[in-house]
Amino acid sequence: MNRTQFFSRFYYILFSIAVLSIPFTSFFYFFLTPLLLVFWIIEGDWKNKWNRLKESRTLIITCCLALFWFINIIGLFYSNDLIKGITRTYDKLPFLVYPLVFFTLDKTFFTEKRVYTLFKGFLCATAAMLMLNWGNAWIQYFTTSKAHHFYYIYLSNFSGHPSYCTLIVCIAFTIAFYFFNNPTKSQAAYRMPHTIHQCLWIILLLFFAISIYFFQSRSGILAFVFVLIFSFFHYLRTRKTYWYAIGGILAILLLAVITIKLFPSRVGYYMKNMNTEQLQAKDMLGLRSKIWNISYQLAMEHKMWGIGTGYDAEGYLTDDELVVFGKPSFINTHNQFLQTLLEHGILGLFLLVFLIMYSFYFAIKTKNYLLLMLVISISINIFFESMFERSRGIFTFSLFYCLFIVKNNIFASSEKINKIYE
Repeated sequence: MNRTQFFSRFYYILFSIAVLSIPFTSFFYFFLTPLLLVFWIIEGDWKNKWNRLKESRTLIITCCLALFWFINIIGLFYSNDLIKGITRTYDKLPFLVYPLVFFTLDKTFFTEKRVYTLFKGFLCATAAMLMLNWGNAWIQYFTTSKAHHFYYIYLSNFSGHPSYCTLIVCIAFTIAFYFFNNPTKSQAAYRMPHTIHQCLWIILLLFFAISIYFFQSRSGILAFVFVLIFSFFHYLRTRKTYWYAIGGILAILLLAVITIKLFPSRVGYYMKNMNTEQLQAKDMLGLRSKIWNISYQLAMEHKMWGIGTGYDAEGYLTDDELVVFGKPSFINTHNQFLQTLLEHGILGLFLLVFLIMYSFYFAIKTKNYLLLMLVISISINIFFESMFERSRGIFTFSLFYCLFIVKNNIFASSEKINKIYE
């Protein structure tokens, strides 16, 4: 085993741990991220890494993600709580590390088969996470005879906040749909009839979709509906069927019906006996409106540079405003764009908007279905949650964002190699 193979195998082991653990917890990112950075530096081979980075055509994305992390370093200089600032800067280290590692990988080792193995491992882990949550919900239901255990935070009892669970399951859905739409990509390793193989993918897709609904995350369901519609269009386009126009109309009607039926309330609408849950859902909407208003006013007062990476919320909010935010460790605006404007000013907001817009452009240009679905999903979610301020959101986005880009780069390289040999 030569030096390059040794480091490639080590990276692959860490990637495997990441994709298998992420449906359950973000704890491992605390160790995986610095390990990847340290071994990437020790590996050296800078000339080849630079060439790989240029060949991948991801230099703009890498610089943008690195700058998005670097503004946290700048924010430390005018923060009023340095310890909090350092902690939050460390949490966002994946924005710097993952692009550097993923986009400079040795493509002779990270083959199409190995990438698909990571995808399938993630699908298995997500399915296991859901079965664990559903199993617990059924046990609680038989014990208490209360149906609320099948919804929202009660269903995601073993896997964190429903919003992040929904994002993870939505990513798993897009990967499963990718395999369903490209059966030759997933069927080669299994000796079973094509029809049975496709039926298994349909069952898995339905399981993911139903679970997303019962997690009852509004932003997550909205994101999933858009992913579902775009996936449907993608399926019709790849099949080149004349039902494309009819399918598009039906998809739009489906979106309208789901929006009307699902969004009047979060949980209480579906269960008459859960009056407490109804009140919580209504209060949540009103509370978020107050949070956005307070955050916007504060952001406008510090619009040039923001309030910094680390700060004491009590230094910026009144006692009444602290009650609205629940006396948090940081001012959680529940909107990533507003969050970035508040903490890093106009420059930070510009970087975030540019990253999202360029990601859309890059995904469409490279015809990367998985990346496009991820960007659509994350773009909707960050309108309602500050997902880049939580380790679960940072870890999930950074990992799959880079992994989906690598998938396309490796496959494109493989096609070129095949043409050369032909």
